[in-house]
Amino acid sequence: MQLRKYLAAPFAALLLTGASLANAAAPIDVTWNPSGAGITTAGAFTFDNVLINTYSNIDITSGGTAFSEQGFAKLVTFSNNGTGTGSPDFGAPGGTPYSIYFSFTATGTQTAGVPSTGSFTTLNFSLLGASGVTTFTPNGVGVFSATGNPTVTLATGHLTSGTTTLSSAFQPSAQILTTFTPNPAFPGFFVNPNALTQLDFTAAFTNTNSVVTQFDLGGGNTRLSLNGGGGNATFSVSNVPEPDTYGMLLAGLGLFAFIARRKSNRFTA
Repeated sequence: MQLRKYLAAPFAALLLTGASLANAAAPIDVTWNPSGAGITTAGAFTFDNVLINTYSNIDITSGGTAFSEQGFAKLVTFSNNGTGTGSPDFGAPGGTPYSIYFSFTATGTQTAGVPSTGSFTTLNFSLLGASGVTTFTPNGVGVFSATGNPTVTLATGHLTSGTTTLSSAFQPSAQILTTFTPNPAFPGFFVNPNALTQLDFTAAFTNTNSVVTQFDLGGGNTRLSLNGGGGNATFSVSNVPEPDTYGMLLAGLGLFAFIARRKSNRFTA
């Protein structure tokens, strides 16, 4: 009975740590101020979800076991509790048009044939902002280029985990979890959380036949070009424990070891 009493403290610390990590995955409200990056006169807005359009190409190697992807993902509409709060192309809320989009590269592996499943092995991105409307145009073989005003790098990130699927109708989809590290040079843009706070960025993409074009690159290699594919994304607090959380965990484990050692000495004395 006494042992259970003494063990309550370390186990409570472990439970609190686990609870804090579980709650960290919940989507949060985010407030950005695009005028704080100098790309528009539009004011601040708060959102919990963002609609994204994808302009990218996916190259699948012969045999279908490896792929690479590159392109752009444009942040189109921001919403909070289902109500639109920001639309860059229209300058909302209350300002001049601007653009916010990701430039990214990725690699991965998948099962051979179609349908297939797979996973990303790398994914790196930069979040770019620019005044005016940026357009994304494919060349003759489905590789996109961005045309618009000069950009500023607002944030960067890399893959934490991600999966992909490719149906028999060539409808690629993906789910990813990445880091999101704001550029501290733009504290006026990242209102809440601030520019010193790292977040998790979770996104899901599903593409229909209407936006996918297939190119034969020869030698059994295939390119899929995604012109305006759809997706949505949310932010959450980073799953990396805060220093005080680590302190609670270490203190609990230390107390557990001390009690166990005393218990052992009592029986061997």
